[in-house]
Amino acid sequence: MSLVFVSVFAPAGLALAENQPVGTSSSATARTQLTCVATKLQLGEVAVGQTRVRLITITNSGTTTLIVLSAASTGTEFGLNGLDLPLTLAAGESFTFGVAFAPQRSGRVDGSISIISEAPNQTLTIQLSGTGRATGQLQVTPATIDFGDASVGSTGSQRVQLIASGADVTVSSATTSSKNFQLKGPALPFTIPAGHSVPFTVTFVPHGSDSSSAVLSFVSDASNSPNEQVVTLDIVGPVQHKVRLSWKASNSKHVAGYNIYRGTRSGGPYKKINGSLDPSTNYTDVHVVAGYKYYYVATAVNAKGQESKYSKQVKAVIP
Repeated sequence: MSLVFVSVFAPAGLALAENQPVGTSSSATARTQLTCVATKLQLGEVAVGQTRVRLITITNSGTTTLIVLSAASTGTEFGLNGLDLPLTLAAGESFTFGVAFAPQRSGRVDGSISIISEAPNQTLTIQLSGTGRATGQLQVTPATIDFGDASVGSTGSQRVQLIASGADVTVSSATTSSKNFQLKGPALPFTIPAGHSVPFTVTFVPHGSDSSSAVLSFVSDASNSPNEQVVTLDIVGPVQHKVRLSWKASNSKHVAGYNIYRGTRSGGPYKKINGSLDPSTNYTDVHVVAGYKYYYVATAVNAKGQESKYSKQVKAVIP
């Protein structure tokens, strides 16, 4: 048996490196390092079918230029937005990109992002978590609103109900496409618990003489958003008063027609209001004003133009 002696020479002032990966020096690690302040990212509660994007920043904390080679996220609910690779970062330079969360089911969802760079033996991992929330349905009743006829300057209102089903629904906006209609309801945004309803009032204030229609639109986090409802309104002119007159036909065989006279005092004087001889025994006076009283008489005229005496007077009161 023999003993072998091995001599190791270490110059003064130089220490041997311990626990360093093969081919890697501690100075190389210091020169290239990719970091992120937030290594855990909480994306909060998001309705199923919706998407939320949060921003995250990575930084080259080393002293030399660094190239980011690849990045991948686990799970189909998480995605990366705006990170085009490869990406070169100068020393001290940062880059911000988006992390998208689009839950496909309700409940907690966990995942991660793995970013690989030229930094030796380093994979930057960012933990992700979020919660999917079941989405509800929003129903607007009635399906249509018809205000019927309305005159310019008049007003009227009807009520609609917003009903949430399946899950709570948060309504973020309520608009109308026409200035002839106004919507009034709770301050936005507001949440309707599942199985409950919230009323809205639709008021019309016609501004023009044309018939009008509008679309009411309610935007929410419901799966069937936006919800739209049609409102219609027919604009009519000011109320027109009429006086309908009728009389018995004359017994004379030679009557050619009749004249109609009107006055504003009982007993006259009267003024003829028909433009030409009226062969019928009916006449409608459309040139009357609300709040006045009118007195009417009629005469019979024969073929020779001879006119009879006034008939018995009748009175009409215009409301």
